[in-house]
Amino acid sequence: MIEREREREREREHRKRRREEMVRVATYFAMTLGAFVFWQSMDHLHVWIALHQDEKREREEKEREIKRMREELLAKAKREDSLM
Repeated sequence: MIEREREREREREHRKRRREEMVRVATYFAMTLGAFVFWQSMDHLHVWIALHQDEKREREEKEREIKRMREELLAKAKREDSLM
């Protein structure tokens, strides 16, 4: 009878240790997966930010070019008006 109790207790302890080990492995897996997803999303975010910064620079460059051309045309029109 006592031997049976000891065997059951050992079996319970064994199951408990296995459960704890499974929880440890599952936690490690979840943390690893979470870190991977985080780094991937950060990579995508950096690409997105860089793209938008490039688009902004191009837009500003076009606006400066338009402003410069406008000023040149206004100056040319002013010179032509003064000659008449």
